[in-house]
Amino acid sequence: MPITLNDIKPIGLCITTQELFDTKKFLLNYCDSLILRGRDIALTNDLTSIKRELNSFRAKVKFLDGYKAIITNNIDKILSLISSRYEREQPREVERIMMDGKGIIKKVLKTRSFEEILGMESEFKSKVTLPVYELFLKDLKGAKINII
Repeated sequence: MPITLNDIKPIGLCITTQELFDTKKFLLNYCDSLILRGRDIALTNDLTSIKRELNSFRAKVKFLDGYKAIITNNIDKILSLISSRYEREQPREVERIMMDGKGIIKKVLKTRSFEEILGMESEFKSKVTLPVYELFLKDLKGAKINII
């Protein structure tokens, strides 16, 4: 039985969300891959302007609210996916991840700075990403899929 992209969606979403908790990297490296190529002057100018705003003390607040919305939406998706996929076979593990995930959502919503979000990266990794990965591996083993 092959593994599909849909099967790995919870893991991929966890990894992507975990990267969002590294706010220093996001703020410093915003669109550097595209800006450094510099092939589209208009786009480069627009992205450079946004990058300046991201790192401006006054403008950070407007970006912070959107950033929190993205993180909370991703966590909500993760919780929905694991609930629908793994709750039957692993109810206790899913319940624990659900509680921890909701707790992290509450914390994210209360943050007042990117630095506070950065401080939650290890908590998200230990309470959501790694347990979701373990659920995924147990599911694969139960389906008798060889894992490298």
